[in-house]
Amino acid sequence: MERAEAVTRAEDWLAAARAADPGGTAIRADHDRVRRVPEGWAVPYDTVAWLDEGAADRRLFPPPVIVVTEPDGELRLAAPEPGGISVPLAFPGTEHWREIVDPEYADAGVGLFGVPEAVIAGWARVDASGQATGEQKENPAYRTGPIRRGYPRPENFLETVLLFGVGKWLSRAQVLTGVAGAEVVVPLDPESGEIPRGYYRQETPKLQVFTSTRWLPPDVHHWWHVDVARLAAMTPPPDLDLWGPPTMHTVLTGTELAEACAEWPRAAEPVDVRGACPESDEPVAAAAAEAAGKLGLAEPVEPPVRAATLARKRGFELTEDECRRTVLGKSWLARRRQPDPPDWPADLAANGLVPGYGNDGGVEPALDTFGKYFPLGLPGFRYGWERVTGAYVGFAIGEALGAAVDKLSLHEITTRYGPEGVTGFETAYTEPGQLGPLTQRLLFMTEAVIRSPHREDHQLEGKFGEVARNGVLRWLHTQGVPLQRVDGWLLRRPELHVKRDPQPSDLESGPTSLLAALPAALTDGGPGSGLDGGTRQAARLMAGQTTRDQDDLEAVTYLTWVWQEMLSSKAIVLPAAVQAKETASPSRSDQHGPAWDRIRAAVEAAAPVVPSYGLPSARDPETIGDGHDTLSVLGRTIAAVGSFENFPRRALRRAVNHSGRSALTGALAGALLGARLGIPGLPADWVGALELRHLVENVATDAFWHYDRHSALWHDPEHWKARYPQW
Repeated sequence: MERAEAVTRAEDWLAAARAADPGGTAIRADHDRVRRVPEGWAVPYDTVAWLDEGAADRRLFPPPVIVVTEPDGELRLAAPEPGGISVPLAFPGTEHWREIVDPEYADAGVGLFGVPEAVIAGWARVDASGQATGEQKENPAYRTGPIRRGYPRPENFLETVLLFGVGKWLSRAQVLTGVAGAEVVVPLDPESGEIPRGYYRQETPKLQVFTSTRWLPPDVHHWWHVDVARLAAMTPPPDLDLWGPPTMHTVLTGTELAEACAEWPRAAEPVDVRGACPESDEPVAAAAAEAAGKLGLAEPVEPPVRAATLARKRGFELTEDECRRTVLGKSWLARRRQPDPPDWPADLAANGLVPGYGNDGGVEPALDTFGKYFPLGLPGFRYGWERVTGAYVGFAIGEALGAAVDKLSLHEITTRYGPEGVTGFETAYTEPGQLGPLTQRLLFMTEAVIRSPHREDHQLEGKFGEVARNGVLRWLHTQGVPLQRVDGWLLRRPELHVKRDPQPSDLESGPTSLLAALPAALTDGGPGSGLDGGTRQAARLMAGQTTRDQDDLEAVTYLTWVWQEMLSSKAIVLPAAVQAKETASPSRSDQHGPAWDRIRAAVEAAAPVVPSYGLPSARDPETIGDGHDTLSVLGRTIAAVGSFENFPRRALRRAVNHSGRSALTGALAGALLGARLGIPGLPADWVGALELRHLVENVATDAFWHYDRHSALWHDPEHWKARYPQW
């Protein structure tokens, strides 16, 4: 479409608007400021008084812009805010269909691309007077948003463009346009100031770049932040190998990038900055020197390069504040190893420390890893440390959130807390955020599997049932039941002896047996670490301490198999609801019989419908069973999390605001979310307010390490056997 034709179309609409309101302000197109944009032609308009006479007090603000799209010539009104989406313009006095745009796209700040058909969920009919008629129709070409389908959430404009390209919302041409206006991060060698050869091949040429410093290779700590237009101007322009969050990898040729940059010149200021990640930057080194001076160390501790490397290997990045606290914590640990050590600081967190727990149960401050890396750096053979600790902390958060409304009806919840139900920690015992009996019990069940003798001597796996039973007895001891053998560090923590008033029926209830699935899965963390019958045997032996119902035992087995996938050390795991359906697939030969038919039916009824094309349908947890039997608890958990894996706060609220076992469904949902997102991906305020968060993380860490290929049993056997004495 030529410029003149676009202006004529806009003028036709303006004329119709003037005719519909003859007494209104005279307006016309601003011909001098017409420009081409990715969506089409942008035709501004304003008052005649401003355009012809310069009457500033008569000017429209913000200046409106009609977009005439290419190639179809549709008229749309541009959004007044940068990045917003345009809306269709109807001629005054005519019926029209108003677009219903997926909010995932509408709120993403990528309005420069217009509104692709794939992001329009449907249309609502509007009459000639501008009133909605209530009539709607779906768009068969609508494609469900990639974030709702479980793709990682983007953290900047470039990642959003790449995600929408991978998710088939943007065409390759649109992705090129977006990348042409973006900036990237390029690895640098700190000595030479050049791009290391491993990331730049001049003979091809091909350049490996990253969407942010978070996704730099773990051993890279210096960078060049540069706009893509500058790279495209190189001779010859290199192909860009673009890396960011998992699933967003994209390769763009230098030729097509140069063409895109020529067609859509960068409007923002050029970017050309070289720098270092916080762990290698001067402020953190200065913080280490300052800490050494205050604590009397002869030399400052080393910068936290290793810590940052380990974090980035697991998909996380240490912030500058975390790096400062790391060197401060390391300084305290170094000073405490010297003669005449000072007392530990009163505020451990501010000094880069967290409560650790010795073999006698006493607090031994340890370096804070912020939930981002395992201090010893083990990658995990089968399971990832960040997923295991995320699952345990998420479990505790979910129970703490649901404890105040456990077993209340939805009506009772909304009557007491308002139409949205509980939106944060409420007081269930004496203070908000306290550990509940489910988490207490999970900790002792986990301690039990660590103490099983089969990890060291496989011939003793026959004792596993006794081990599981003793785990339940040790938890009951904290609730006042006498126990002859009282040993191990966990029983020595007085906070775990606080009664949280579990219901007597919970001790033998089917739904509570689902707790066994998580520790049962961990028993198969490394080669030869599990039982001969695999995690199914472990799950049934553990759950069998509180239930004999075969449906319950198979449900625990099913959830154990879900955990085996969700806790994977791989960079990518499926969304929880997708994994739930995969695990229940009838194609598996080890799943047969009426119990599995009921499990599959329950999962199918709970899992969201998220088609590639068409409207998604999230299940309402309140509609899944009665919320009290094992399968409906499992179903409500899946329903709460499904389609909301990237929105943990909302998912957890869905998991507890319903009639039924709110604490248990909240705990299971929190564990699924934590396994996928890690502790840093859970709501930070809830993590910070959780009672004994670091004790929970400590137990999870020990279980991960114990069953990994590089087990703690082989690392320091005498220490470990004293920490977890065998039964």
